[in-house]
Amino acid sequence: MVKLRQLAHAQALSRHGNFRRAAEAVHLSQPALSRSIRSLEETLGVVLFDREGPEVTPTAYGVAVLRRSATLLSESHELEREIARLKGSDSGTLAVVMGADAAEFYGHRALGELFRRQPRLACKVRQGPLSFVTDALLERTADVGLAEISALTPDERLRVEPLGRHEVVLYCRPGHPLLAQKHLTHEHLNAYPEVAVHAAIHAAIPRSPSWPGQRAGGVDGGVTRTLAEVEDPALARAIVAAGEAWSATPPVLIEPNLRRGELAVLPIRLPGLTLDFGLISLKNLMLSPAAEQCLDLVRQIEAELSSRNRTLIRELLP
Repeated sequence: MVKLRQLAHAQALSRHGNFRRAAEAVHLSQPALSRSIRSLEETLGVVLFDREGPEVTPTAYGVAVLRRSATLLSESHELEREIARLKGSDSGTLAVVMGADAAEFYGHRALGELFRRQPRLACKVRQGPLSFVTDALLERTADVGLAEISALTPDERLRVEPLGRHEVVLYCRPGHPLLAQKHLTHEHLNAYPEVAVHAAIHAAIPRSPSWPGQRAGGVDGGVTRTLAEVEDPALARAIVAAGEAWSATPPVLIEPNLRRGELAVLPIRLPGLTLDFGLISLKNLMLSPAAEQCLDLVRQIEAELSSRNRTLIRELLP
């Protein structure tokens, strides 16, 4: 019977083209590696490697075995990883990838509570734009993803669970000249830089005299708004607090800054401006207990924050 260990040895020999180097790579003696390859050849009844030249090269049989065994070994590694995830929830592993805004909205709290409940959990957390989140899931370097999904391209390999739609407000620093305007217009906003965290929100903020109705993206009627594009909402807040720029965010994310007097909300409500968050995972991947618990925590936080965000909207923009 062919053993996975023998196939791994054949792969190493093919990569290194030399018994000595291959043996070092798999932490075996050279004679032990030679016996393993010979045993595999005897089991299959064919010669897998040409040993006559300066480098060991695969025969036609070897090429076929190497091609098929690469898939078998990959699936074996994935099986081992999945079983490890499914072992005891308090000592398992979890890989999470998040967008920066989703991390602020849910991730920090969810993972903090998860670690409180499972202090022995080994967790790897990464953060990046939406494309980074989906790539990590498709490459199977992450178990679950959490991101703003309005720009997500449908992919039949991914499972997407919408979490909630959150209205945003425009904000600036206290004392900003825009706060003195009783009736904000597109001219007022266009006179100051915008710090854009989300392309969809930036495109939806009007620039034309049809304010606040028509949504226009980019340049409209020859009016160009100075733009700073950032991926980190914390950086956007810092830029706005330090100068003349303004930005947009769900008010629940800046509530502490508002209460400390570091930021202020502009007196205009645009209900069409929203962020849509979602949970993302692979359709064919069984989630571990730790992953399921993490997602349940995110759902609980969503219910709380959704209610709080609506309350703040009513308080700030009656």
